[in-house]
Amino acid sequence: MSIEQQISSGGIVMDPHNERIRVLSYEAEQIAELHEALAGIAQENGFDKIIIYAKKADCPDFLQRGYQQEGKIDGFFQGENAYMLSLFLSEERRLSRAPELAEANLRVSLQKAGEASKKALPDEYRMRAATPEDAEQLARLYHQVFSAYPTPMDDPAYVKKTMAEGTYYVVAEKGGEIACAASAEIAKAFGSAELTDCATHPAHAGKGLLQPLFHTLEEHLEKQGIYYLYTLTRAQSAAMNITAAKQGFQYRGRLINNCIIATGFEDMNIWVKPLRPVWE
Repeated sequence: MSIEQQISSGGIVMDPHNERIRVLSYEAEQIAELHEALAGIAQENGFDKIIIYAKKADCPDFLQRGYQQEGKIDGFFQGENAYMLSLFLSEERRLSRAPELAEANLRVSLQKAGEASKKALPDEYRMRAATPEDAEQLARLYHQVFSAYPTPMDDPAYVKKTMAEGTYYVVAEKGGEIACAASAEIAKAFGSAELTDCATHPAHAGKGLLQPLFHTLEEHLEKQGIYYLYTLTRAQSAAMNITAAKQGFQYRGRLINNCIIATGFEDMNIWVKPLRPVWE
C-alpha cells in the first residue's frame, strides 16, 4: 500500500491543528520509504512531530532513524503492545516546558493508585448515554472548560460527527443540565479504545463525577468486546492523572508537547488498563 493510500485509509493521520503526523498502521517492509515520505510532508507543512504506533519488532528500524520511545499502549493492536515512537523536528517541540511539575503530579497520582472502589453519583445527579441531541450542550461544556483543545469539541457539528463515527459518550446531569462528560473513542479495527473528552463544569467540580463515568465506559467497552483501554492525561495538571490512577490505570510514559490543550502545547501522560492479557 502506498503512503498516499495509507493516508486516505486513515492509517496515517495528518493533524495540522497539532502540527504533527500520527501513524497508526504501516507496512513493516516500507519503513525506510515511510520515514523519508513523512519527513518531507512534515517539512512542507511546518509539522515538527511524527508519532509512530510501532510493533516491537520494528522499533530498532525507527530508533536508528532518530525516533525515540516516549511510552507504550498495552494491547493497542488486538492485544499486542504499541510502542509510541516520536521523531521531533525542532528542539522547541522536543523540550518539555515544565518537567518538574509533571513529575510531581505523577508521584501524587501513583501514591493514590487503586484507592477508589466503585463509586455512585451523588443523589442529585443521574448518568446516561449522550445522544446527538446533546451536541449543543456538550459543545458549550467543552468551550467552558477548555480554552483550547486538540479537536474542535466546541463545535456541535463535530461532536455529532464523532458520535456517528462510533465514539460513545456518557454524561452526568443535574436538573437537565450536563455537569460532566466523558467518552470512549473506539478503534474497532485495533480492538482498543481511548477514554477521552473528560470535562466537568466548574460549578460541579469536586463532586467525584468522573469516576462513575469511567466505570460505565469500561463496562460498556467490555460488553462490546473492547478489552484494551487507555487514556492520555495532561501531565502538568494533577486531576485526571489522579482519576486514572484511582481507576486502576497504569502509567506507561509521557508524550512531550503532544497536542494543543488549555495552555498551548502540553505533555500528555499515557495510562493503560488492559482487561485481557497482552503480548509484546
